[in-house]
Amino acid sequence: MADLSNLEKRNLERLLGMASGYVLDLSNKTFTEFVEDHIGVRIYDTRYMLGSGSKANRLRAVWIEERNHVVGQFA
Repeated sequence: MADLSNLEKRNLERLLGMASGYVLDLSNKTFTEFVEDHIGVRIYDTRYMLGSGSKANRLRAVWIEERNHVVGQFA
């Protein structure tokens, strides 16, 4: 689990526009490419299924499932 504070999570969610369930208004294809290019994980793997399975929830699952060095690669 990444050591993100609640403030850091809120800031990331606001920056990435995650309130709607989307991430940066990306399509499934571009979201997949974005995540693979930045942190090298397959975002539609069942490991990242959280809640409704929206893009935002899948990204939140990355924050839960992955370690700091993986999550930190988004920066």
